[in-house]
Amino acid sequence: MKLLIADDEILTRTGLTTSIVWSDLGIDQVYEASDGVEGLEMAKKYQPDIVLSDVRMPRMNGIDMLYKIREIAPDTSFIFMSGYSDKEYLKAAIKLQAVSYVEKPLDLGEISQAVRTAAERHLQVIESRRSQDLRLNMVGTQLALVLTQPDHSVHDTIDELSRNYCRKYGTDDIFHSAVTIIVKMPEWLEFPLDHLNTMEKQLHDMIRPLHLHIISAEKRTNLFVFHVFRRADFTPQILTSLQSYLKQLFTPFINYHFAIGTPVTGIHHIYDSYSAAVIALQSAFFFAPGTCLTPDYLSGVPRRELPEAMAESFTKALGQADQDATDRICAQLQESCYENPSLLIRTVQSLYFQLFAALAEQRRARQLAGKTPAMAADELLSHTEHFFFYQNLHQKLIDSLNEFYGDLNTSESENSSVYLIKNYIQRHYGNPLLSTKEISEYASLSASYACTVFKNETGQTLNQYLTEYRLKKAQELLNDPRNTVSGVSAMVGYNDSNYFSKAFKKYTGISPTVYRERRLK
Repeated sequence: MKLLIADDEILTRTGLTTSIVWSDLGIDQVYEASDGVEGLEMAKKYQPDIVLSDVRMPRMNGIDMLYKIREIAPDTSFIFMSGYSDKEYLKAAIKLQAVSYVEKPLDLGEISQAVRTAAERHLQVIESRRSQDLRLNMVGTQLALVLTQPDHSVHDTIDELSRNYCRKYGTDDIFHSAVTIIVKMPEWLEFPLDHLNTMEKQLHDMIRPLHLHIISAEKRTNLFVFHVFRRADFTPQILTSLQSYLKQLFTPFINYHFAIGTPVTGIHHIYDSYSAAVIALQSAFFFAPGTCLTPDYLSGVPRRELPEAMAESFTKALGQADQDATDRICAQLQESCYENPSLLIRTVQSLYFQLFAALAEQRRARQLAGKTPAMAADELLSHTEHFFFYQNLHQKLIDSLNEFYGDLNTSESENSSVYLIKNYIQRHYGNPLLSTKEISEYASLSASYACTVFKNETGQTLNQYLTEYRLKKAQELLNDPRNTVSGVSAMVGYNDSNYFSKAFKKYTGISPTVYRERRLK
């Protein structure tokens, strides 16, 4: 707790600071001021919890100083000191709700007791303030959620909650004009329980100079709604500054979309702003991270149609191993999709599903095992729906296409039995009961012959290949922050996570936990 001593007599200040063991009273920082003006500056700088002040000082007396301190720090506790029996000063001290009024010459025991009482009172005030703020935050969260529903169904609830929320401010004109902001992050991104309150406080501190007010809520997992209010109309300059502060707040998270609705007047029209933000957010997938989407911005973006029969053209070119043709199709696809608000996410994901499926089929037809296994249909669908941004989905297609042509140009025709064995392992490595017998039966070989053929063709035993493949997949899975070490262990076919950790460390030189921490930094 912080204490400010304001007195124009240096001997008094020195005596107080050196003669009392302040730490015994819960005071860990003590500041000094020689008059009211300096005391006010010190209060602004250090925000003391208790002020022990002389009444009569040059430039600004203690009463005037404490009136001004109350304006910037209303919870500060006051103790007055004076060598004068002045009833007017005493009345002023009572009006300021001073904890005590100590006469000079000072009694150190009386001063200590006054400070102890002030400290107890301050803690009570802070606890009361916290409880009040908690109740207010709960009401604000309820109001923020209710405002995302059509007004005709919750009109009375909005009025009741807004009245309760505004009691702290003594006026309801904070809701004169409003605009809604929606921020969306990947559902797999984990936040602490109090993270929304922290973000709201940070944003509130940023926009305080703009005289804006915020209430917020988490509409669903990692979908945050901020209603921003102003006692005057929103101007273009205010909205531009608001966008800048939002980017500053969320940029460290990298993966996020955000949209701002149209400004409205009156609390009962906020749903219109929210709806506009929701519509704008539907196009966020196709834009770069951190792009602020507003109805005005999107109305100026050209809208384009997807070329017809693109999947058929891609499949035909791929079958002919025509890399120039597939590259042109991919470039045309990106040009059609990127920053195109007229497209539906599901439509584009479905198209990419077909392209990845064509790649997988060509790998099977050409017996190209490579690093990318021929995925089943459900795996392909999950693969295309995983990406939070369009650019990442498209880049994955480009990488897979380049890998396909690289394998096609560098690999020799693989023994058909070996291809079948690898392909089966790549699709069933997650089964902890996967056996040599099961694998060899798929390749229509006896277990012993399958092991011999595989070792002769690859230089590895079948079990060595299975173990290595599982651990390579584990490395890929550990790069995804959604996956835990124990979860990865199960996904790659290990029932015993301890055994998995030992095998992983033997293969990579480090434990899976250390590997994951390094990759996610």
